[in-house]
Amino acid sequence: MPTIHFEKLKTDRKNLIIKAATREFATRDYSEVSVRDIADRADISRGSFYLYFNDKEDCYLTVINTYKDHLEQDLMNIYKKAKDVKSVLLDIFDYFTHLSSFERGLFEKISNNMSCEVQDLILNAFDKFGTNLTTHLEECLVLQGIEITNELREQINLRREILFSLLLSALIEMSLNRISLTEVRDSLIKKVDLVMNGIMNNLPKSY
Repeated sequence: MPTIHFEKLKTDRKNLIIKAATREFATRDYSEVSVRDIADRADISRGSFYLYFNDKEDCYLTVINTYKDHLEQDLMNIYKKAKDVKSVLLDIFDYFTHLSSFERGLFEKISNNMSCEVQDLILNAFDKFGTNLTTHLEECLVLQGIEITNELREQINLRREILFSLLLSALIEMSLNRISLTEVRDSLIKKVDLVMNGIMNNLPKSY
C-alpha cells in the first residue's frame, strides 16, 4: 500500500502519479517497467517515488487497487440500471468488449500476469456483484409469488455460479478472437436463456 506521504498529497497530484504508473504498466510487461520510467512519466524524482511507495510492486498493487475500485463501481452501475438478470450479464459482456485499447491492455495484464493477491482483488469485485445478482434472482421469484426456501436458495446460488461461468467463458472467448464478437454474444444469450428457463429441471430422470 502507498505510504502516508502519498495519502497526504492533493487528489489531483495523486491521480496524476497513479495515471502515469498505470500507463507504464498497461503498455508494457511488469518486468520491463522501472521505477525511473514511472518517476519520469509522473514528473517526480526517484526519491519522491520511494517516499510515496515502498517499491515497484507496491506501486503496481496501488494501480491494480485503483483499477479494481473503478471496475467494481462500473459493475455496480450496470447492475443498478439493468432490467433483469439477462440484461445484467449482457451489459457486462458489452462493457468489456467496448474497453479502450489502453484499458484492454491493463485488463489483459491483470488477467494474465498477476500474482494470486492481485487476481483476488479483481475476483472480489465480481464476488460483490455476485451477491447482488443472487438478490436480483430472488426478487424475480418473489415477484412471481414464489416462496424462497433454503432449497430454492441453494438452487439460486448454483444458477448464479453457472451464469458467472458462462459470462467469464464468453469474456475469455472474446479475448481469443477465434470467432466474431457477435457469435460469442449470441452464444452467451442462448446459454443464459437455458439457465434462466430452468431447462435442466425438465430433463428426463435418466439423463
